[in-house]
Amino acid sequence: MTLMQTGIPASRTQRSLPIVALLFGLIGLLELGWMWVENIKATTCGGPYTEDYFSIPSLMGFTIGLIAIRKNTHGAPISLAEDVQAPIWISGKLLAILGAVAGAPGLLLAIASLPSCSIYSAYTGCRESGPMQTLRTIHNSQAQYYATLSRFGTLEELAAAGYIDAAQANGSAIYGYVYSSSDVTAETYCAHADRANDKCGSRDFIICEDGVIRYNESKVKGTVKRNEGTPIGEARSAGSDGQFQK
Repeated sequence: MTLMQTGIPASRTQRSLPIVALLFGLIGLLELGWMWVENIKATTCGGPYTEDYFSIPSLMGFTIGLIAIRKNTHGAPISLAEDVQAPIWISGKLLAILGAVAGAPGLLLAIASLPSCSIYSAYTGCRESGPMQTLRTIHNSQAQYYATLSRFGTLEELAAAGYIDAAQANGSAIYGYVYSSSDVTAETYCAHADRANDKCGSRDFIICEDGVIRYNESKVKGTVKRNEGTPIGEARSAGSDGQFQK
């Protein structure tokens, strides 16, 4: 008996493309997940975006998946029954589509992480707004603490008294910045906002009892010392009555 000639691709390479695309796509997803977890653990910059991120497996999975979808059409015929042909075509296209879909997130993230991309630029700008607001909150809390105890306190003491969050006092990175205090006496204090690593923005900040936020800008993170840095805004001191005085 002669079997019907069907359109199943005779090329073994062509039949393997969907599987290869899916494998590369899955590897890209695993790489993306690993990068997400490691970046959050190491920098806590508010998200997994990494400068100059590029995933070869994601690119390969997406590209090969598109090629496999297009190639998965009637090509060189081989002899197979019609009822065998349909499942092969359907499974091949499904694997190719899954490979392309699995590779897409890594590819999109690589595009979004480009320095010229608006998503990346907006993300970078948001990194430095958080620490300035937090330092203002700490300064307000110091005024209240001073009004109660007639002295300034360390970040740990402010947190214990409920004026600030514990995360701001225990060295945890918050939106890419780590907070600490220095020069704490009855009449003086300084609070620092240091970058968790060199990729989290470009500035480190400090605020002291005069209420002026100052910063140092550099490619390498570092703690700003008292009376150092470029000032931001007007001086607002915490007076002995616990109120701000210009």
